[in-house]
Amino acid sequence: MIQNSFGRRRMQLLRMDQLTRRRQPTPAREVETDLFTHCQACGKSSAKKQWQEGLECCPSCGRHTRISAALRISQIMDEGAVSIDQAAEFVDPLTFPGYEEKWLAAAENSGADEAIHFVRGSIEGSPVIFGAMDPQFLMGSMGKIVGDRVVSAFDKAAEYNLPVVIVACSGGARMQEGIISLMQMRRTAEAVTRHRQAGRLFVSVLSDPTTGGVTASFAMLGDIILAEPDALIGFAGPRVIKETIQCDLPVGFQSAEFQVRHGFVDRIVERRNLRSELAQILRLHEKQPEGRQGPASAEDSAVNFVAESASMNFAETGATEIVAIPDANFSDDGASDLSVSAISDSAAEGPVLAEETDRKPTPYERVMLARDPKRKKPAAILQELCTDIVELKGDRCYGDDPALRGGLARLNGKPITYIYIEKGSNLNSQIYHNFGMPEPEGYRKAARLMKQAERFNRPILTIIDTPGAYPGVGAEERGQGEAIASNLSLMSCLSVPLISVITGEAGSGGALAIACSDRLYMLENAVYTILSPEGFATILWKDGKRAEEAAEVMKLTAADMLEYGVCDRVFPDDLSGLKEQLAADLDIPDFAADPENPAIVRRGEYELRKSL
Repeated sequence: MIQNSFGRRRMQLLRMDQLTRRRQPTPAREVETDLFTHCQACGKSSAKKQWQEGLECCPSCGRHTRISAALRISQIMDEGAVSIDQAAEFVDPLTFPGYEEKWLAAAENSGADEAIHFVRGSIEGSPVIFGAMDPQFLMGSMGKIVGDRVVSAFDKAAEYNLPVVIVACSGGARMQEGIISLMQMRRTAEAVTRHRQAGRLFVSVLSDPTTGGVTASFAMLGDIILAEPDALIGFAGPRVIKETIQCDLPVGFQSAEFQVRHGFVDRIVERRNLRSELAQILRLHEKQPEGRQGPASAEDSAVNFVAESASMNFAETGATEIVAIPDANFSDDGASDLSVSAISDSAAEGPVLAEETDRKPTPYERVMLARDPKRKKPAAILQELCTDIVELKGDRCYGDDPALRGGLARLNGKPITYIYIEKGSNLNSQIYHNFGMPEPEGYRKAARLMKQAERFNRPILTIIDTPGAYPGVGAEERGQGEAIASNLSLMSCLSVPLISVITGEAGSGGALAIACSDRLYMLENAVYTILSPEGFATILWKDGKRAEEAAEVMKLTAADMLEYGVCDRVFPDDLSGLKEQLAADLDIPDFAADPENPAIVRRGEYELRKSL
C-alpha cells in the first residue's frame, strides 16, 4: 500500500514536470522602484505623483524644493511661449582649470545650456518677458552668459514694450569667471534701471536660494518683490557669516519671512498661487485693463488730467474754493444719540451750517466719535471702494510697519495705489498695529509706493485714521522727522492725482505725511488737528483736563476744515457719494456721477492747497 502511494505521487510529479516544460516562461516585468521622494526638511517620503501635483512642494510640510528653469516656465507661462535666448557658447575669461569640463557636465546633467532661460509669452493672457534661473546648472551662478541674457531680456522688453518677470534662484556670482562675473552685477543693475526709467514693470521672484551677486544686483531691484516661503535670501551666505562672527545665527535668519519683517520683500507667495498672483499684478499694470476701465487716450490719462487742470498746477497756489455739499447731511452713526446738522452749500456765500434739528455734537464729542473703536476702519472702507487689492510691504531699508499699509487695487476698474493707516480692532491687533501710529519705516514705505505710482501713472488714494506719528526712542533714532519731511517734499512734486480721505482722527504731521493731496475729503465725524485736545490743553494751559475746552478753540471738525478751505467736501459716515466723487475725480466715464449733480467737486473748482 505504501509502495502504491509513492508510485502515485511519482506519477503526479512526472505529469507536473511535463506540463511545466510545455508552458512558455513568463517574461519579467519592469517594476518601478523610484516611486517615492524624500523631503529633506521634514524627513518624510511621499509618492512622486503627490509631489508633481503639488508643483514639487512637499505634501507633508509644504517645503518648496528647487526646480529647473524649464519646469518653472511650464508652471507659470501660457502655452506658446517662445525662447528669446541666443544659444550659449562656452566662455572662459580666466582660462580656469577644469571649468569647461564642469560647464559641459552641468549642461548635460541639467538639460539646460546655461543658468537662466528667458521666454516671451503670456501669463493668463497678460504678455510678458519671463525668465527663470536654473539651480541645476552650476547652482544658478551668474557668469557672462547669464549677464548677457538678463541685459538682452530687458532690451527685448523695451523693443516690445513689455513687463519683465524673473524668478531668481542662485548661489551668486560664478567664481570661475572672477572679475568678469562681478561686472555682471553692474550690467544687470543698469539694465533694470533703464527699464524702470522707461516706466515698465519689473517683478522679481526670489526662490531658494537667492544669494550673493544676484541678490545684490537685479534680484532686489524689482518694482514688486515676491518670495517663496522659507526661501534663503541674503548677500553673504549663512556659513560665511557664521564663520566670520563666530556665533550661532538666529532661527529663521535670512529666510523669506525674515526679509518681509525687515522691509525687503513685498509678499510671500506659495508656488501654487504664484501664477495667479503674477497674472493679477500684470493686469493691474496694463495700460488698458479688461472690462471697465479708465480713459483710453493719452490725453485723458491721469498725468494729463493733472497737467490740464490749472487748479492743480503747483505754480499757481491759492486757497481751496468751498463747494456745495447738499447731500452730506450728518446722520447718527449709532455711537451717539445726538443728531448732527448738515453742511449745506451756498455758491455765493460759501458754506453755512444748516438749521439744527436738535443739537449737534460739540467738537470734543466729534473727537470721541472719531476715536470710537466701533467706527468703520480704513481697511473696511478700502474694501468697500476697491477690488483686486494686492498689499505690498516694506520700505526697502529697515522694516515693514504694520500701522501703515499700502499696495495696488482697482477703483471702479481703474488701477490705483492705495495707502491707509490701520489702528486695529481689538487689543492684540491694536498693539500689533501700534494703535495706528506709524514709524519712520511706515512713512518710507508710503514714499516708495508713491514713487512707484508716479512711474506707472497710477492715481494715489490715502485713507487716514491716526492719532499721529509714533513718539518713541527707536522712531527718533531712525529719523521720524526726516521721514515725514521727505514725504511732504515728495508729494509736492508728484504728477499723478493724490486723493486723501480722513475717516477718523488725523493727528498732526503724522497724518499730513500722507495727506498733502490734490483733493482732501473728510467724513462727517472726522477731525483734523495740530495735536490732540489733551496735548493741546497740557502744553498751553498745563491742564490736560481742559481737553473739551481745547477742542472748542482748536477748530478741528470737518465743518471747520471745509470753512478754512483745508477740505474739499464732507461725506456722511456711511460713505454716501464718496465713490461717485472719486469716479469723477479720476475721469472714469462708466462710473462717473451725473454731470449735473451739484455735490460733485469739479476739477476747475479748487486749487491745490500748498499754502495752507
